[in-house]
Amino acid sequence: MISYLIPFIISFVLSFILTKLVRNFVVKRKLAMSEPRERDIHSKPTPRLGGVAVFISFLLVVIGYLFVSPQKIDFDVPNVGSIDKNILGLLLGSFIVVIGGVVDDLKNLSAIKKLSLQILAAIVVVALGIKIHWFSNPFGGLAIELGDWSYFFIPLWIVLMINAVNWIDSIDGLASGISVIGAAVLFILSYNLIAVDPNQAVTALMAAIFAGSVLGFLPFNFNPAKIFLGDSGSMFLGFMLAVLAVISGAKVATAALVLGVPIIDAILVILRRLFNKKAIWQADKYHLPHRFLKAGFNQRQTVVLLYIVSIFFGAAALSANAYGKLLSVIILLIVVLLTVIILRIKEHAKLRRS
Repeated sequence: MISYLIPFIISFVLSFILTKLVRNFVVKRKLAMSEPRERDIHSKPTPRLGGVAVFISFLLVVIGYLFVSPQKIDFDVPNVGSIDKNILGLLLGSFIVVIGGVVDDLKNLSAIKKLSLQILAAIVVVALGIKIHWFSNPFGGLAIELGDWSYFFIPLWIVLMINAVNWIDSIDGLASGISVIGAAVLFILSYNLIAVDPNQAVTALMAAIFAGSVLGFLPFNFNPAKIFLGDSGSMFLGFMLAVLAVISGAKVATAALVLGVPIIDAILVILRRLFNKKAIWQADKYHLPHRFLKAGFNQRQTVVLLYIVSIFFGAAALSANAYGKLLSVIILLIVVLLTVIILRIKEHAKLRRS
């Protein structure tokens, strides 16, 4: 376990230091300052680009391993030069989404351009060998073979996760905290599978480094936030969680359960916007966290409650077999939907009193 704790601590410390440096640089140069808009919750200009610090801290630790101990981040697949093909796919894909996010934080890219960059990053991942060959059957029996459908499913999964995390990044500390929980669960999942699949040691290591880099940023992002992830950060977080889920033994269903909060929020957002005949990418204040705020909860209460829900999702993902996971998903979906209904009732009651 110490071999995972050390890189976790290093990435945490690097992220903590770099976040402070990035924040000071952005504030001093007046770059990528998030001015309060009608749909926003913050009340004063706040720097973005926090994701740059998270990404660089993660990247530095991975590069350190490439030089000092490359065998520890090798999936036993063909190399490109001296770098494992899958690791290269993860790094190049993450670089694309971070650069695209930085440009968006600075210049506000159109939704189509952002989506194009997300798809490009996903294609790079697939092109460099990160695939899903089969799904376990939640009802038992033979596994569900994907075959060539993997080339369609992986980009779809990655783009969905990028946007799910991006959309949930609407109040201080939520996306970063849920991502830490997700990375921790994926670490435990991979660590427990090492005896069966030695390659899971690499996945566990990447999850530990990623968790440390996000956790080092969280103290600056928790309410009241001193810096935001920005699209550079939220897209990187979603991308990493999506790819880690694939390389952790194709545990996509498990990852979907771990990240139940952003996924459910994304589904509700898409359905509501389609029902109201609005563009899916049109921003508004009707995400799940906003429902809590409108019902009378403050930001910290909302974030802590959604952390707890995410931990329950994660515990279900780790403890249940395939059938149990499906049952857990159904139960938790019912709980979340009932919560949304109760929040709507409280919201309307609050409006009537005012």
